Amino acid sequence: MPRHCPGLMLLFVTLGWLAGPACSAADRPEDHAPTTPTWTPPDAFLAAEGTGGETGWPTVRPECRPGAYWWWPGSAVTKEDLTWNLETYRRSGWGNMGVVVIYGVRGEEDRFIDLFSPKWFEMFNHAVAEARRLGMNIDLTPSSGWRMGGPHVPPQHGGQSFAVENGQIVARPNGAKVKRAGPGGAGLAINPYSEAAVAFHLDFIGKRFDEGTGSPPRAFYYDSFENPGNWCPELLDSFRRLRGYPLQEHADALAGRGDADRVRRVVCDYRETLSDVLIERVEQIVGWGKQRGSGLRMQAHGAPANLLDMYAAAAIPETEVFGASQFDVPGFRRDPKWIRPDRQSDLVNRFASSAAHVAGRKVVISESFTWLRNHYHTALSHVKAESDNLLVNGINCIYYHGICFAPKKTAWPGWLFYASTEANARNSIFRDVPALNAYLTRCQSVLQEGRPQNDVLLYWPVYDLWMGDGTRERRFTVHHPAWIEETPCGQAGRWMIDNGYTFDFVSDRQLLNVRYEDNALRTAGASHYRTIVVPAVKVMTVGTARRLLELAKAGATVLVWKGLPQDVPGWNSHADRKQRLGGLLGRLSFEPNGVAAVGKGKVLVGEDLAALLETAGVAREPLVDRGLKFIRRKSPTHVSYFIVNHSAKPVNAWVPVASRGRSAVLMDPMTARTGVAPTRVAGDAAVVDKPLEVYLQMQPGETRVLRVFSDKAVGGPAWPIAEPAGEPIEVKGTWQVQFTEGGPVLPRRVSMDDLRCWTESGDDNADRFAGAARYTITVDLPASDADGWVLDLGDVRESARVWIGGKAAGLVVAHPFRVDVTGLLKPGNNEIAVEVTNLSANRIRDLDRRGVDWKKFHDINFVDQMYRPFDASTWDPKPSGLLGPVTIQPYRIRE
Repeated sequence: MPRHCPGLMLLFVTLGWLAGPACSAADRPEDHAPTTPTWTPPDAFLAAEGTGGETGWPTVRPECRPGAYWWWPGSAVTKEDLTWNLETYRRSGWGNMGVVVIYGVRGEEDRFIDLFSPKWFEMFNHAVAEARRLGMNIDLTPSSGWRMGGPHVPPQHGGQSFAVENGQIVARPNGAKVKRAGPGGAGLAINPYSEAAVAFHLDFIGKRFDEGTGSPPRAFYYDSFENPGNWCPELLDSFRRLRGYPLQEHADALAGRGDADRVRRVVCDYRETLSDVLIERVEQIVGWGKQRGSGLRMQAHGAPANLLDMYAAAAIPETEVFGASQFDVPGFRRDPKWIRPDRQSDLVNRFASSAAHVAGRKVVISESFTWLRNHYHTALSHVKAESDNLLVNGINCIYYHGICFAPKKTAWPGWLFYASTEANARNSIFRDVPALNAYLTRCQSVLQEGRPQNDVLLYWPVYDLWMGDGTRERRFTVHHPAWIEETPCGQAGRWMIDNGYTFDFVSDRQLLNVRYEDNALRTAGASHYRTIVVPAVKVMTVGTARRLLELAKAGATVLVWKGLPQDVPGWNSHADRKQRLGGLLGRLSFEPNGVAAVGKGKVLVGEDLAALLETAGVAREPLVDRGLKFIRRKSPTHVSYFIVNHSAKPVNAWVPVASRGRSAVLMDPMTARTGVAPTRVAGDAAVVDKPLEVYLQMQPGETRVLRVFSDKAVGGPAWPIAEPAGEPIEVKGTWQVQFTEGGPVLPRRVSMDDLRCWTESGDDNADRFAGAARYTITVDLPASDADGWVLDLGDVRESARVWIGGKAAGLVVAHPFRVDVTGLLKPGNNEIAVEVTNLSANRIRDLDRRGVDWKKFHDINFVDQMYRPFDASTWDPKPSGLLGPVTIQPYRIRE
């Protein structure tokens, strides 16, 4: 940011342009000065976007770029500021913005615009038009905050919860309201299970769109299911229609009274019915959106429904990460003081990607980085690691959570959302975020190509959960993943991930649309699989069992881990259905080795999952033996791997892959570098379709894309194998440190003989500074026969731009903080400049220590990651700057 100008400050005060209260004794002029973020763009460090080709990156579409939640506080927007926001975020690499109207900013009430008013639609239409001009997508929550509803919702369409009283089912309003609502959006939440309530709300929104000639968004957005109710006026009729008997005659069982077996069967039927009607409502919303030219982007998690079917009903399924994952990358920081205790589960994330793969949805999103750390403790290195973990689990579009709209001119830290990574233009991490977004765009462009290449359909036995304990709905949340992690299905999935097998979850309903053709299981979405795993299932419907046997009869191999199901779910005619299930499965004639022939295929039963998969001809990926994670996509000419090293050790070896081929291409999505990979095959290299080994060199934290071509020897520049050409050279001497941009004011220049935090420089302004400082030193490099050089920056807090002799060499935002400076370093004197950008934690700490009134938001205002009132005044200064040690590693290229 530009430094404060006292003359302009006086003018701002005179004209009344200051946001917030007048300066207190603890305030300084810069605390309330409206400024425009003006970070120096890193364009010199960014590679051109992909243009396709065998060794090139795919052509980029808007959905290949990352997205962001774009909160509109109070809808206090103007056309000029909307344009500035969109242009700013598009320049920094975003391609998708999801508009969510929330509560406003104190002191800005005269600028509020009521949601869905004619004035609001004028602003929204402008945003959509500007996004199209910039090549961006706009999504919209068809309500305010989250939970659909608003002031138009009458009590009869509000949420309901049931109780059993005196043997009768009694439904009462629960009073649930729209959460974090903005102006014109506060009111009751609709009953999400009720056909009439959903129709009422959609009709209201449709009329407002028609009155305001509203532009259709790319998709309407359905946030994670946080409605507290579990009933709707139509439920008894729906129950009789779907389950075939009247629930009210079994009210005592629904209350948990009476025979235990009857209780669990009736409760299972209630849970399944609630799931069915909720998915019907999602389909109702999908149909409404299609009529208006928009899809549905939806988070199913949290719902008491079959998540796979609910995700699959949407055009764009979306998962969520809430909190911070653990990674073994050396130097990666995960301080418990700044994170939530929530348990992260990549298996939960796979429900959204599995639904997308099975149903044929091209894009699957993650709401990412919600409470990744406490405010202003999230570094780009944290964002990258979390993103990589999502990408290897099938997510192919990262959505930041997120960005608040703010006027072009407003006081730092701007307008904020209480549970955000604060990826806005005033946060210091924004300075280098274009490099991270370019990285994500390359990764996502690869992972949106072709189709998924997973080998196993892993059946999710939701009836085992519905037949479990309790008498109320069963919710499947991201916050408490025991419902999958601590079940046989989850254990099977975790084992397959750890041992190099690829899979997607599949539901009972989805299995009905699976067919076996051309030696593969094919889903409605045109994905192909080699086998189905049924994991220690206790109960199964007759229809699912019959479908599995039909697939086996057609030629499929069905693997049953730890035994066949012995029971059926639900109450109605359960004895007859159990007998029919036993009859179906009882006809299987198993050999001593656990194999039963069924038509052209077979059913295998066993305790050893590895042996079962081997018998089914499923190959494992040896990549995992090196501590690597991966995901594959299949295109007409090649298989693409996305490979991540989240281990503590570097990889520098020949690594076999399961895909067969004649050649391969390696691609580094961080630098955009590509080359023909060093490969070797077993036997005659001229023979098509041989297993490949690829020479991989990957530091902890690095990723690669590997393309394997089955029938073509791809030409082009070779990907080099680098070997050390001597010991690292430590960069020693006096570093000159000059603060280049940021705020609130630039600290004074400083010299450092030993690298240390700039907060230890003795300058109070350095203690409260957020921004960038340039470290410059001249090194005398001896003559060498090395082929190249790598500059290792050591400990960087938190991102760095590197110049050699005034020429841009590289930009690093995550581990490893290394830059290949080959061709720039020369024998003799070389000027090395490293411009490091820190977090904004120290600046926000300074505001709270001085009692500056910046937390000025309605509703929840501003809280920390544990939902306590936010207070940074007690924080220690956050380490900032280049900490080193900085070394230069010479290398040779292996012949």
